Amino acid sequence: MTQDFAKVATGSKLGPFALDAVIVAAISIFSAFLSGSRQWAGSNSPDSEFYASLALFGNEVTDRAIEPAYFWTRLGFIAPVRGLISLLGPWAGFALWRFLLIALIVASIYWLIRQVSSRKLASVIALFAALNTMVLSYVGNPYLTGTILAATLLFIALATWCTFGTPRIYWLPAFISGATAAWLLMLNPYACFLALSMWVGIRLVGVFVAQTDRWRALLFDAIAAITGFALSFITFIALGLILFPGLNWVSTYLYWNGRLNYVDFISDPTIWASDIALLVPVSALVIATIAAVTTRGNRWAVTAVIIALTNIAFTAIYFALVPGPWLEAPHYVAKLWPGSLAAIGLAAAALLQRRNFRSFALLVPLAALPLILWSGRWAEVIERPMGALIALLICLGFWVAASITRRSGDLTSILAVLTALAITAVGMQLLQNGRGLTGIYGQYPFRAAYVDFSGELIMREKIKAEQWIINNTSSADVIGIWTDPEHQMAAVAAMQLWGYNNVSTEATLTREEVDSLELSTPTAIAMYAPTREQVDVFWGSIPPWARPSPPECTTVEIPGIGVQDAYVCLTYLRWVG
Repeated sequence: MTQDFAKVATGSKLGPFALDAVIVAAISIFSAFLSGSRQWAGSNSPDSEFYASLALFGNEVTDRAIEPAYFWTRLGFIAPVRGLISLLGPWAGFALWRFLLIALIVASIYWLIRQVSSRKLASVIALFAALNTMVLSYVGNPYLTGTILAATLLFIALATWCTFGTPRIYWLPAFISGATAAWLLMLNPYACFLALSMWVGIRLVGVFVAQTDRWRALLFDAIAAITGFALSFITFIALGLILFPGLNWVSTYLYWNGRLNYVDFISDPTIWASDIALLVPVSALVIATIAAVTTRGNRWAVTAVIIALTNIAFTAIYFALVPGPWLEAPHYVAKLWPGSLAAIGLAAAALLQRRNFRSFALLVPLAALPLILWSGRWAEVIERPMGALIALLICLGFWVAASITRRSGDLTSILAVLTALAITAVGMQLLQNGRGLTGIYGQYPFRAAYVDFSGELIMREKIKAEQWIINNTSSADVIGIWTDPEHQMAAVAAMQLWGYNNVSTEATLTREEVDSLELSTPTAIAMYAPTREQVDVFWGSIPPWARPSPPECTTVEIPGIGVQDAYVCLTYLRWVG
């Protein structure tokens, strides 16, 4: 069926590589534009706005900040998106980046499965992964996680190419792996180390299980990977110097790593225990183990076990040592999804391997498609007992499928595995979307992947506000930030790096804040509040020797804060003496 479609679409018989490219493109286009997924899934304030603003405006933001902090160092997102926006404008640039991330995720998992099994099974697994709300909600968000998901899946696929592939240029997979590792480092160091732990685990499978590698080959891979890493890292550093002149990536990292104290942010160090979404990576490990036992140690099934086990083990060890990142629990849990998706896909592929895949069997994923899209819109909180039951059904589905593949013919086995994959795809959606409140950031609405929460409309207003700030100041200005005490406008202020640049968190300046203001001596204060009265009250507390100018204001429409028009204002300070 897939081959016939490709022939009709192109008017000629395609070669294997071209056919694979057509399939990947078709799945990516369907997921991005035809599935009902949202082009803009929204933002998880304030970090999403930090990176969106830096990609949009670059050093125009950091030049005006009292403290540019470490946000600008996330060049793995900022640099490529800044390039796309410079060429295409903000909305086409963000849209193309989202599509490229989806295409990379689809291509990576398709390629991973294609090494083991049929083109049709690879297509089904890639489609199910591309429709997953954890994937779609983050690739439609300017936060770093969507890019991390894509880069990590690519890294896993490259590891299998290094381990089991026969590339024409033997050092190329490791070289690209090293370049990808530097990309991940420029996104989030934790994500880089998590991905690296899985990469190393996969390579060791080649040494101890597949026996296709020896230590010498591993050494050559290490040299090639280090070379790729170095060249990619230097390239990103150079881009950082171009985009943010005067800022030093290395010194910024050293300074902020020494300054940040995660303990200050921990809301609940055991918050992970209530997150039913964590049942997904646990289920992935169980599924991979079932496949390994059923296939009696098939190298691909063992690889799935190593990926799933390393995914969980590294995370558990890291958070036992550094519990602070759980303040952003949804984002760190999301980083487990590439390993989970890869392990589940490889487990299914190991069970079927190169069985004769009849097109009739594709009726199973086609029938499951409406359920996957429906479950992607799931909004109710699922309690832990029900979550455990869903995870149990996912694992039982694969256990039954594995049992059938041991003693049944091709068609029955294929139908059983496809049914298990469909149950898994729906179950994952329910566990993700039904997680409830998680950490001080609350529940990130993964159903925003399909449900419109006015994300693009709100972002247009935020961009308008920041553009107004930039147009009415110069690069020589230093801008302090004030928001209303309830922080209803913090997401708008985040476009100018709200947080470290705040001059006050109260309705008016306190004595201590006045002293701090005198030390930082900003040349302007950007004020954000739902009403003009709040702005005027704060403005009245600025010490007269700062000689604040009367507020100049614009308005923005931000749904959900109780007013039609909220205010963004500037006052210019001309310090006496």
